[in-house]
Amino acid sequence: MAEEIGRRRFIGAAAGAIALGAAGGIALANQQWFGPEETAEQETKPITADPAATPDAQALLKWFRDLPTRDSQRVVSGQQIDDISAASFDHFIEALVKRTGKYPAMVGVMVRDAWTRADSKILIDHWKRGGLITMDIHPTNPWNPSSGANSAWVKDPKATKPDLRMLLATSDSSPQRNVWRGQLEKMGDLVEELGQAGAVVMLRPLHEGNGSWFWWGQDMSTRRTFARDLYRDVYYYITQTRRLHNVLWVYSPGASWDGPALSYYPGPEYVDMVCPTRYDDDMYMLGERKGESPNNDYKDIISTGKPVGFGECGPSTKLDGSWDARTIIKRIKETYPAMTYFHCWHGWENKVMELARDKYVEELMNDPWVITRDKVDWRPKNVPATSTTRPTGPTTSPGPSTPRNAVIRPQVTR
Repeated sequence: MAEEIGRRRFIGAAAGAIALGAAGGIALANQQWFGPEETAEQETKPITADPAATPDAQALLKWFRDLPTRDSQRVVSGQQIDDISAASFDHFIEALVKRTGKYPAMVGVMVRDAWTRADSKILIDHWKRGGLITMDIHPTNPWNPSSGANSAWVKDPKATKPDLRMLLATSDSSPQRNVWRGQLEKMGDLVEELGQAGAVVMLRPLHEGNGSWFWWGQDMSTRRTFARDLYRDVYYYITQTRRLHNVLWVYSPGASWDGPALSYYPGPEYVDMVCPTRYDDDMYMLGERKGESPNNDYKDIISTGKPVGFGECGPSTKLDGSWDARTIIKRIKETYPAMTYFHCWHGWENKVMELARDKYVEELMNDPWVITRDKVDWRPKNVPATSTTRPTGPTTSPGPSTPRNAVIRPQVTR
């Protein structure tokens, strides 16, 4: 009887849609009808950019997607450390705990050439205690390798930039390509190390590519860069060549001084979250103040339909510890309610930016909207916060038939 009632409701709904379509001009070809099996498939299929993403990666992304619907505990707190070391963790994280009694939910790190596997213990411990991990890379300029990581920034943002297609897996061998692939392998090693411990990594490759200040950024003479293709190449290297699936893929544009936030958006199939960087004493994004920018960065990023957050943030002029840290959550509440996390940068040379040394950070970390490490609740209830969920099989490391340096050939679109 129930089956028959269900069938009648389906027929009635379809008939109603036909009538409405005839009257209102709805294209019935766009209507989709799912039975129980199809509906279940829609609910269980991967929501991540990587179709083979681990169950933990999928669960974590779903959690971020749902955060803006909460009344409280809806914005993840984060702090970048300046080195993957216990000393750096103590300086930025433990100092914050001493002052506020709270660990930030998220810890951010930068992949550097000097990284060793022993260094990742602090991140694994943070993960096992309930925390989250985000990662970026400030790669050495392959056209200026002698200057090391500091060469990520270009001396003259207006100078012509190199053709990034030279670095792709499909390109001919060259000294520049070799430098880049070596750095990419180092990043893959860290992702793999964390994956073997069960950790999910929120990876922000080639951040601020719409700006002109990095070697992979926009060429101001041509108003273009092939950062979109290089991002996709990183995606294929991690997911296909290395077969690492413990990653959430974060597109992280800079403020649109040089180009709109979505200028080099890789496409929805390569992105899980869109998390811009923003440094402003009042935490306003470009587009809020009249005459400041023709773009509206917030409207642009939420138009993607992806979860959003502040991939980096901090003050712009109050760089002496006088910045009111409560500004972050105030601005999110009043102006950017879709933001799911904030991630404060560790600082610039001789500047104070970290949360542990800013004013009113106690109020920020104890705000009802802010999620600290002890409040992270994305894991299934039957999985303890201190345990790990290890991906199995080829999802964490290359299989025997796929050597680490195998070339997976992504489609180059431009």
